[in-house]
Amino acid sequence: MVHTRRLSAIVVAALLVTGCASAAPAAESPAPEASHTMPDGSVMTGEEHGSHGTGHASAQGPSEAAEMVCAGQVTDAITAMLDLEGEVSPSSTWNEPMFTCSYDVDGAPLTLSVHDATDLAVGEAHFDELQATTESARDIEGLLALGMPSFTNDAGIVSFLRDGKTLLVDATRLPDELAGGTMTRSEAAYAVASAVLVCWVEHD
Repeated sequence: MVHTRRLSAIVVAALLVTGCASAAPAAESPAPEASHTMPDGSVMTGEEHGSHGTGHASAQGPSEAAEMVCAGQVTDAITAMLDLEGEVSPSSTWNEPMFTCSYDVDGAPLTLSVHDATDLAVGEAHFDELQATTESARDIEGLLALGMPSFTNDAGIVSFLRDGKTLLVDATRLPDELAGGTMTRSEAAYAVASAVLVCWVEHD
């Protein structure tokens, strides 16, 4: 019960700091160029790939929802919740259909990824496989699930499925205690995921 109350308080904090009332500033940060890894290990850009591609996602890059994890209010929320100092400049990669964003938290990576499926069935299958292959994964239950398929583990993994898109927050390489000892890495992962979901919901 104490753990549940603590996580509920973290969700409230995430809602307050995120404040996603306006659109994320996607225009300020160009979408990462689509890329394709070839059998020999070389990387071909979307432009080089040309007519050999099959999906529109390659030409368009990641969705706006995916890009939100690496910019604007989500970055501000992560900075505030984890008490990060200085300018926070996350790095991102796009390898269709996966958009990945990495934040440096005191020298350790906090990784957010979005499996940017455009087909609900494909997205749901990916989420199910991810949960099945994540060590010691368990469903997030009750109100903490926010009405969505979701799972977590004690190592610092939190994942949610919304509209076919799988959000994964990986805090496994962060210190055991964060934000001045007020938050564990599992709680931090949940708070970050909640902040992203707030933005997704408010930008529907």
